[in-house]
Amino acid sequence: MKKIDFILAAALLAASLSGCGRTGYDDFSVPEQGASTLRPVEDIYRDNSSDSLAPVREKPGRTVASSDGLCVIECRDSYYDVTLDYEKGSYYDVGAAYAEAILLARDDYTEFLEGYIFENIKAAFNDLDDDYTGIENRTEKFRSALSKDYADELQGFADGISGDSHGIREDGIISAEEAALLQFIPDVLRGTACSAISADGNVTTTGKRLTCRLLEWQLGSDNQICSAHAVVHMKNGEKSFVSVSALGFLTILTAVNDDGVMLGELDVGSSNMVEYSCEDKTSYTYDIRFALENFSTAREAAEYLTANAHRYPYCVNVLATDRDDAVVAELAVNPEDGSPLIRDSSTPLFNGIRWDSPDYICTVNSFAAEGNSDKLSFHPNNIIRWNRYNELFCGEKQLSPERMRQLMTSERTDNNLVRIRSSELMHMVIADYSTCSLQAILTDTEGVTDEQKFIDLGSWK
Repeated sequence: MKKIDFILAAALLAASLSGCGRTGYDDFSVPEQGASTLRPVEDIYRDNSSDSLAPVREKPGRTVASSDGLCVIECRDSYYDVTLDYEKGSYYDVGAAYAEAILLARDDYTEFLEGYIFENIKAAFNDLDDDYTGIENRTEKFRSALSKDYADELQGFADGISGDSHGIREDGIISAEEAALLQFIPDVLRGTACSAISADGNVTTTGKRLTCRLLEWQLGSDNQICSAHAVVHMKNGEKSFVSVSALGFLTILTAVNDDGVMLGELDVGSSNMVEYSCEDKTSYTYDIRFALENFSTAREAAEYLTANAHRYPYCVNVLATDRDDAVVAELAVNPEDGSPLIRDSSTPLFNGIRWDSPDYICTVNSFAAEGNSDKLSFHPNNIIRWNRYNELFCGEKQLSPERMRQLMTSERTDNNLVRIRSSELMHMVIADYSTCSLQAILTDTEGVTDEQKFIDLGSWK
C-alpha cells in the first residue's frame, strides 16, 4: 500500500471509531430528499435544426426625424434603425439631432434611461450613499480627453437630451453629466463579459469569412435595455460604419465599417488587482470608433489600439476581423498584466491551453497569448467557453451561415452550467462576408431563451 493510501485508510478508520458510539447502520433511516437536480453533460445541448433559425427582415413601423433631417429613426419590432448624417451637418448638430429624434421615438426615454444608468452605477459601487462625485470626476476625465469632433457631438447630444439639468442624481431626468456617463459605461463602470469566434474562408461553404460576436452586458433588473436595441448607421463618407448598440449610445459595442472591418471589445480586467486610475487615460471605446473611421483593415485597426493600450483604464481584448484576416488585440494596460500585442492563429498560447484549428480564432474574457496575464486556464467561465468553442467549431470544415447559427444556439438555456449564451447576453451579431451583411439575435425583455430569432440587419455598406 502506498504511504498516502495508508494514511487515508487510517484516517477513515479513526473517524469510524469516533462516530458517537455507532457500530453499524441497522438503525439508520435515509432522510427524505427531493429528486437529484444533476443532469448529464450531454443534456446541455438541444435539437435546433428547424427553419426557425433563418434570419428575418423586420419592416419599418413608425418613422421619426429631427427637424433638420440629420437623424432619422425607424421604429421596428425589435430595434430602432437609426441614421445619423454627418455629411450634412456638424458633429454638434448631429448629436443634438439624435437627442431630438430619440425623444420623438420614445417619450419615456429620459426616465427609462436614467433608471438604467443608476442600476449600472449601483452594480459597480454599492456603497456611495448617493454621493456620485467620484463617478462625475471619472466621467469628466474621459469627456475632456475626447477629440473636438467627438466632444462637440457629445455636447450636442447632452444639450438636446438634458436641457439645463446638471449633476449625477437620481431624479428621473437625464442630466448633461449622465448623458456623458452613458457613453463611458465601459470606461467608468465596466461590466462587459463577451466572447467571439471567427472562421476563415478556408473552412466556410461560401469561401468567405464568418464572424460571430456576443455581447454580455448589464440588461437591467427587468431586462429593460433590451427594449432599446439600436442599429446606428453613421453616414460620414469614407468614415461611415454601422454600430449595433443601444439607443443613445455614440461609442462602440459592436460595429463594422464600410470596408468590412468589424470591431468589438471584451472586458479582461487585471489579474494582478492593479488599482484603477483614469489620470491621463482616454476612452478605449472612442478609440475603437476612431479605428473604425480611419482604417480599412482589421490589422491596421488592431495595431492602432495596441500602440495606444497604455492610455486605457482597463485591460481588454478587441476582436478585429475583415474579409481576409482575423486577430485579437490583447490590450494589456499595465506591465504587471503583460504586453499589448496582436494575437493571430500563429501566436503561442498559454501552456496547457488547447486550440485545434488555425482556421478559427476565438476570444473570451481573458488574454490567451503566452506571457500575458492569465484569466483563462484557471477561470471556470473562460476555460469552459473556450473549450466549448473548440469542441463546437474546430472540427467544422464546411461551415455555412446556417450551421454557424445552429452551433451558436445549440446549448439549452435552462441548465445551470456555464454556457456561451449566458443570461446576460444582450446581442449576438454574425458578420457574413459573402454577402457583406449582418444578422443578429437581439435579446428582448423576456430575457435569453432557447427560441430566439435571428434578425437580418442588412448590409454594412
